[in-house]
Amino acid sequence: MKKKLTIDEQIEDLKKKGVTFEIMSEEEAKKFLRYNNYYFKLKSYAKNYPINPKNGKYVNLEFAYLVELSKLDMYLRKIILGMCLDVEHILKTRMLYDLSRNEKEDGYNIVKKYFWAYPNTKIEILQKADSYNFTSDLAEKHSLDEEYSVWNLVELLSFGKFVELYTLYYQEYNLSNYSDYLQSIKFLRNAAAHSNCLMSSIMKPKGEKKFRKTIKLTNALSKAQKEISLHARSKYMSYPAFHDFVALLFVYNDLLKEAANRSMRDKTMDELYHFFCEKGGRVLKCKEYFEKNQVIAEAYRFISGVIQYIKGQNSNPKHKWYLKI
Repeated sequence: MKKKLTIDEQIEDLKKKGVTFEIMSEEEAKKFLRYNNYYFKLKSYAKNYPINPKNGKYVNLEFAYLVELSKLDMYLRKIILGMCLDVEHILKTRMLYDLSRNEKEDGYNIVKKYFWAYPNTKIEILQKADSYNFTSDLAEKHSLDEEYSVWNLVELLSFGKFVELYTLYYQEYNLSNYSDYLQSIKFLRNAAAHSNCLMSSIMKPKGEKKFRKTIKLTNALSKAQKEISLHARSKYMSYPAFHDFVALLFVYNDLLKEAANRSMRDKTMDELYHFFCEKGGRVLKCKEYFEKNQVIAEAYRFISGVIQYIKGQNSNPKHKWYLKI
């Protein structure tokens, strides 16, 4: 078992591992660990730095670098979560619209098939009726119904459960859809909502052994030849977080392409472009912190290249879709 450390001991532990305090003093670091972020989470960003095998210490790692990475991660999670919520809303709207025009579907039949395929979901909905949450009233209202309608059901399902329903519906009627990419968006949505560190494992990607990249997504990104090298595309599309972020970007920009949603899409992409690509943006604010770290610098160039590609395509009147569905 690892020993519990006070904040003073945490600072000493970092110093023993080679972390320096020239930009932020030790006293400033203590305040940050006391009021802004906790040791275990902040230290996770050190995984992006090499360790000298001779002395076991990090190479060129300042405490301020960890702080900056944690801040960038926080800002990015907020943007990602907003995008995921937009995607969820548009997918529900699109599915219910498609269902309303489907003469073979009455809105109850698909729910029967869904509960047959996922029987535990109905139990979970009944449990919601007895618990304190924002959907408990709706769950209680329909808890005695023998049949659920799909327009009520979508309000009671988590995003993961909705993905199951969405996939089932579009497979049932053999309609084009985004099912191939929704697990990626679900992964990012959950990570952002639970404040997981997205930038803590650029060097050693989390979940890499269990991850399978989407070939169609990789092929779609191959069109960005001017912005991203073949080597970078091959490398980072094998990393779960980068692959899933590209999936979110492409699905988001396809779903919000219609005139009714285009202003929201453009606002988000402007925010991302400013955040990553512009000199006054948050990422480049302290770029000198990371210029010597090849791992972070290369990852940054990949993501900024993707965003520049999307920004350019959105301005191209001949451009149609990022993903073929």
